[in-house]
Amino acid sequence: MLPPAVLGTARRWRSDRLAELRAWLEIPSVSGDPARAADVARAARWLASWQRAHGARVEVVPTTRGRDVVLGHWAAPPGAPLVVIYGHYDVQPAGPGWSSDAFTPVVRDGVLYARGAGDDKGQLFAHLCALDAWRQAGVPPMRVLVIAEGAEEVGSPGFEAVLRRLARRMRPRAVVVSDTERDADGAPTVTVSQRGHVVARLEVDTRGPEVHPGRLGGAVVDPSLVLAEALLALRDDLLPHLGVHLTQYDGAQDIEVRTDAAVARAAGGRAMVGAGLDERITLRGALDVTRLTTEARGGAVPARSAARIDLRLPPQADPAAVLRRARRLLDGLAPPGTSLRLRVAAATPGVATMPDARTRRAADEACVVGFGRTPTYVRSGGTVPAVGMMAREFGIRPLLLGFGTPDSNAHGPDEAMDLPGWAAAVDTSATFLFTFARQIRGGPVSAGRQRDHHEESRRIRSGALSARIEGDE
Repeated sequence: MLPPAVLGTARRWRSDRLAELRAWLEIPSVSGDPARAADVARAARWLASWQRAHGARVEVVPTTRGRDVVLGHWAAPPGAPLVVIYGHYDVQPAGPGWSSDAFTPVVRDGVLYARGAGDDKGQLFAHLCALDAWRQAGVPPMRVLVIAEGAEEVGSPGFEAVLRRLARRMRPRAVVVSDTERDADGAPTVTVSQRGHVVARLEVDTRGPEVHPGRLGGAVVDPSLVLAEALLALRDDLLPHLGVHLTQYDGAQDIEVRTDAAVARAAGGRAMVGAGLDERITLRGALDVTRLTTEARGGAVPARSAARIDLRLPPQADPAAVLRRARRLLDGLAPPGTSLRLRVAAATPGVATMPDARTRRAADEACVVGFGRTPTYVRSGGTVPAVGMMAREFGIRPLLLGFGTPDSNAHGPDEAMDLPGWAAAVDTSATFLFTFARQIRGGPVSAGRQRDHHEESRRIRSGALSARIEGDE
């Protein structure tokens, strides 16, 4: 049985831990802003120092442009299996629209507002608080390696090389990632797939000067029209070949499929395309233009036009094969004397992340303790490059266990984390180490034993949610 002292210790220290989290959130660790490089490094030092002070052995691995990877090794009894917990300490810029300063954390009505509160310092720190509760109450039943990177918001450059070196010397039994939101009803989510992602620039150059449309319009090639034709070719001839469906796993029947109305609400009144929207945004390809540029001045016909495109791929699509097909489609579309180029900035494959049966049982039981309910299983249309990297290097499907507040405005103004949900995340993380260790020791679990485990989880939970965190008004 989970030692009651673990959750009790976590509850006793929550106010202090919240103060520490707020101190970390004050550091504007914006990885995409070169002017904030020193702050990114400062956030890494804060994380390393906190873990050392609480009993972990820490390594700091340098990567691209000083966005170090911080490795925290948390001890366990000899021979205990290894769990990896991943998170990131870099954040997005503040941006406009905040009701208070983005890097001055405030609590209003039980909700913590700050950049990074949900994405991802708040979620990662919940795991760290759980590990410290185990340390104070005894020793965690699993060895834990906390991997925290400082470049997730810019695509994780250099991170795969760090993972490759780690994979040569270790093979974790589970990889836990908490970098997504809970379901609308407050239940934690397990994300079972992510789409692939290609970022590219499509460029048209007519190799000449701008001209007056009254003098030469109709005789010269308009690069914007060529660009439009190329974009339509990609939409009409490439996307229909990207309807790749996931291999079915045990438990796939339990995946929540959002209604068209729910997806439309999330779009905030935007015009929608057709029906079956959940499948469109999670299992099928999508092409979007995120920027259009032209170099025309005044009323002239431009000589060059370009589009920045965002191409989402089904979870099992090969980005290299998709790009080869895209280039074949574009060949021959440029009129004589005109160049049409597709320049790829980044390409990330999708990944299937349905947990195996043991990991799923452990996650279900832990969420019952922390949140009073089992998690909701969902597909995602987004892409976290680090997830695919860890799946490939460690040879394991990561558990994407989302603790973030529903509609937390990650990347937007007034990013938030509700404090009761954060406290429940700490309890869930602490319990998962116990339930997963038991799954490994006990082997397959019968239906009767699963019922007994759920009863035990409910008993453990009896005091787990009673504590409330006081904050500023």
